[in-house]
Amino acid sequence: MNGNGKLIASEDFILREIGGEAVLVHVGDNAFFENSVVSMNETYAFLLKQFAEASTVDECLEAAKREYEDPEGRMETEVKGAVGELVKLGILKPA
Repeated sequence: MNGNGKLIASEDFILREIGGEAVLVHVGDNAFFENSVVSMNETYAFLLKQFAEASTVDECLEAAKREYEDPEGRMETEVKGAVGELVKLGILKPA
């Protein structure tokens, strides 16, 4: 995933907290997510919050480094992989 292009969360999804758990609610026309609510782990919820406004992957990675420790040095690979999955699913899109 290239870190230079800006991405933004799709308006077809809304991130909400319900009962202390982050969930992604689909409000668009994508049949794959029709009538679904997706439970999000802490990493994906953090990423979606970062991309509420147009950001680059590198900007998001810098925010993650400020927020979380990375003793095993896997953060960059994991963040880029997660962002790639969110783009494939249409949850993130080019800004």
